[in-house]
Amino acid sequence: MTRRVAVGVTGHRLNQLPEADRPRLAKAIARVLDRLEAVAKVGARREAVRMSMVSGLAEGADRYAAHAALARDWGLIAALAFRPARFLKDFETPDSKEEFRALLARSRVVTPEGRGSYLAAGEIILDRADVLIALWNGAPPKGAGGTGDVAARALGMGRPVLWIPVEARRPPRLILPQRAPRKGGWRAGFHRNLAAAFRSGAQPETMRLA
Repeated sequence: MTRRVAVGVTGHRLNQLPEADRPRLAKAIARVLDRLEAVAKVGARREAVRMSMVSGLAEGADRYAAHAALARDWGLIAALAFRPARFLKDFETPDSKEEFRALLARSRVVTPEGRGSYLAAGEIILDRADVLIALWNGAPPKGAGGTGDVAARALGMGRPVLWIPVEARRPPRLILPQRAPRKGGWRAGFHRNLAAAFRSGAQPETMRLA
């Protein structure tokens, strides 16, 4: 039997990530993925583990996570806010468009039913993810589907959130949902093992619904 563990990502685009900090943040995401895979394997015991990343493939945090996942032979699910042809218009440079196409070619694509939106893409991620990585600057959300909003929705759905701070050189912080999973189940053990592997903290006031 194979235990499938999905990791979602939400986070800022390049315009909100200081250029000097971008390599450090990409490495921070990669290190978190290594620790998440180790946690999943501990919880799976004798089962095989298949990891996957659920990403919106936008510039910045989404792509850092997607590249790190592929480098570790994880599956990649592209949760797109819009159809690929429409989403391409969000990216200004030819290099960015080409990077998007290359990632898309290695992904299983999921798009919202009906009218697309960034909130709808976030909901696709949360529907599939067992844990959410949030590369977040700590500011309150500016609208539905923003980083703080999606992270708050994850907690409301019972998903743990791994917050990677953008500007401060602090370690990732695990925020566990108030609603604990059923005792004795796999998810309860996964949450317990996450708490052993990462420093835990309370949900910040600014991590809230828009």
